[in-house]
Amino acid sequence: MKKIDKSVILSTAYKEWEENLEAHQHPHPAYNSSKGMFYHDIIMNLYHCQNGLCAYTEKSLILTGLENHCWNQEGRYSADLPSHFGELEHFDESLKSNKGWLWDNLFMVDGKINRKKSSKGIDNILKPDLPEYDPFLLLSYDGKKHIFFANTQNTDLTEEDIKSINDMIDILGINYVKDWRRKEITSRIKALEFGLEPVPLTEYPTAFEMTKRNLGLV
Repeated sequence: MKKIDKSVILSTAYKEWEENLEAHQHPHPAYNSSKGMFYHDIIMNLYHCQNGLCAYTEKSLILTGLENHCWNQEGRYSADLPSHFGELEHFDESLKSNKGWLWDNLFMVDGKINRKKSSKGIDNILKPDLPEYDPFLLLSYDGKKHIFFANTQNTDLTEEDIKSINDMIDILGINYVKDWRRKEITSRIKALEFGLEPVPLTEYPTAFEMTKRNLGLV
């Protein structure tokens, strides 16, 4: 699960509205998915920040439609939503009732992952947009089983941290895509080993980078 930089704001109209609510400590309008005033703006801005990938699994959710020309001078997304497979997800479900449109709590994720996570309790240790989040310090990758697990080689992590990380890996469904991930990573590693020119990487960049490091291919 890669680190996500959400500092690039394309929907300036939405962000000004959201920051005004927060500055005056107003409750947010009720969250009601597609009926929200800035729903499309948030989705497309998040896709831009996430490079079209699921925030948790890094599975590709959208193939086209990330071009900036779809944003107008008023800071709104000015086109229909392109075909995509993601859902708008509240990282901390407890904030959904009063802060349902809070930028810091929103990600785009695979629909099945969103429903699997539902309202389970979360720990911020694997919140991918936090400044301190670093997947290469917190996570390890098993290149045979193609699953992530807590980085037990990091001596700065306590036993409690390791348990929290492994719990969050399950809650966020990070290993749900292990079979798809296996196919993608295996084919890319074979291409590297045979000196073939790889096609551009579109999915699972963290797993691929960790696999390369584990095999000494960097």
